[in-house]
Amino acid sequence: MAMTSKHIQGAYVEHTGPRIEIDVSYQLAEYRQLLHEVIAMDMVARNEHLNRASPWSWPIVQSVVLAIVVPPIFAWKMLRVGRCAFVFSAAGISRTSKGRTAFRTWHQVKHVQRLQAAYLIELVEGGAMPIPFREMDTEQHQQFERLLASVPVVILEPAH
Repeated sequence: MAMTSKHIQGAYVEHTGPRIEIDVSYQLAEYRQLLHEVIAMDMVARNEHLNRASPWSWPIVQSVVLAIVVPPIFAWKMLRVGRCAFVFSAAGISRTSKGRTAFRTWHQVKHVQRLQAAYLIELVEGGAMPIPFREMDTEQHQQFERLLASVPVVILEPAH
């Protein structure tokens, strides 16, 4: 594949070699599911899932929060970010939305979580970028897995 370069926020960035390009349009239901999985993983990591005295570990509390609080947050994020075009390469990740492109190297990625329906790319600086599996065809999914195996990033599996 051809090498492309972009001038992004004062930095000269090159996506060299094979690239994976994915256009992502997020959906509320998958955003809720992603949050549910991330909360579960976080609670397991902190052993809070065993603490029944904490209301947050009650399924009804989680369901209410996900049903009431998440939709306005999702709507705000969609207004702010909207549809995203991602490019992944050995050099890193670029995301373009609303005419602005941001680039992160793989060293700026804290870890990548494989969830039930998406990858969640968490950044060292904070923040995360979900990549729904439904937006990738079989070849892109395989290419992304090979890319993850070749870059310096920690991959976390879902909690069971």
